[in-house]
Amino acid sequence: MPVNTGSLKAQRQPRESLGVWLGRYYLIISLVLLVLISSILSPRFLSQENLMNIAIQNSAVAIVSFGMLYVILTGGIDLSVGSVVALAACFTAGFLEAGWSIPLTILAVLALMLIPGAISGGLVAIGKMEPFIASLAMMTIVRGAAYMYQVGSVRVIFNNAFINGFTGNLGPIPVPVLIMALAAVVLHVVLKYTTFGRKLYAIGGNRDAARLVGISLRKNLFAVYMLSSVLSGLVGILMAARLRVGTALVGQGMELDAIAAVVIGGASFAGGRGTILNTLIGAFIIGIIGNMMNLMGIAAYPQMVIKGVIIILAVLARRG
Repeated sequence: MPVNTGSLKAQRQPRESLGVWLGRYYLIISLVLLVLISSILSPRFLSQENLMNIAIQNSAVAIVSFGMLYVILTGGIDLSVGSVVALAACFTAGFLEAGWSIPLTILAVLALMLIPGAISGGLVAIGKMEPFIASLAMMTIVRGAAYMYQVGSVRVIFNNAFINGFTGNLGPIPVPVLIMALAAVVLHVVLKYTTFGRKLYAIGGNRDAARLVGISLRKNLFAVYMLSSVLSGLVGILMAARLRVGTALVGQGMELDAIAAVVIGGASFAGGRGTILNTLIGAFIIGIIGNMMNLMGIAAYPQMVIKGVIIILAVLARRG
C-alpha cells in the first residue's frame, strides 16, 4: 500500500515545532512554573519583602555565575570564586577600617582580586594544570589568606556612606540589582558582539582548531580567570556592605551555586556553549529553589543535597 509521505510530514511538523519551541524556552517555562509552585506552597513567597530579598541575594550569585560562565566556555572551571568573595569582603572592611576612602578601597580590592585569577590562569595556560586542580588549590589558598587577614575576629564596617551606597535603592531598584543588570548587559554584549567573545566560544568548541587559526590560548585563558576573580571581588564588596562586616566565612558554597546556575542555563562543561541570559535565569532558578526551601523550613544540609541532585538532573536533561 502506498504511503502518503505528505500526511506523515504534516503529522510530524507540530511535534517537531513543539520540541524546538520547548528547547528554546524551557528555562523561562521552568522559571514561571517554579514561581507558580512556590506561590502555592507558601503565601509569603510573593510578598514584596521576600521578592526583594530574592532579587538582592540572587544578584550576588548571578554576578559570580557570569564569571564562571566565561571560564566554563573555555572548557575550564573556577572553584575559587567563593573564597575570593570572602577575601574581598575582608579586605574591604580592613581598608575602610584603616581610613581609606570608598573609591580607593573599591579600586584596591578589585585590583588585588586580579591576583588569584592571574595565578589560576597561569597554572592552566602555562603550567598546563587541570582547571579543577588549579582552582581547587587556589580556593584553599585564598580562603586561608582571608582567615589570616581576619586575624580571628570579624572586621566591622562603620562607614555608613559605603553601606548605604551599596545596600540602598536607586529609585525603586536596589543598587545590587542594578549592578547585576549592568554586568549582565556588558558581559552579554562582549560575548555576542566582540572578537573576544567569539574566541572564547572557539576555544571551548575546539581548542586545537582555535590554536591553528591563531587564537592565543594563554592570553584568553588568563583573561577569563582574571575576569571571574574580579567579578567575585565585586560580589565580596557587595556582601561586605550588606553584612556590615568582613569575614572569611562569607561566600562558602557560592561556587556550587554558580556552577549550578551555569549548568542549569544550558552551558556545557566541555566548553563552547552558554549565554549570559540563560545563566541569569539559571541563577534565579537556584535562588528561588533555595528561598522556597528556607520558607518551608528545610535545613541547610538537606538543601545542599537537593542542589546537588538538581545539578545532576540538569546535566542529564541536557544530554537527553
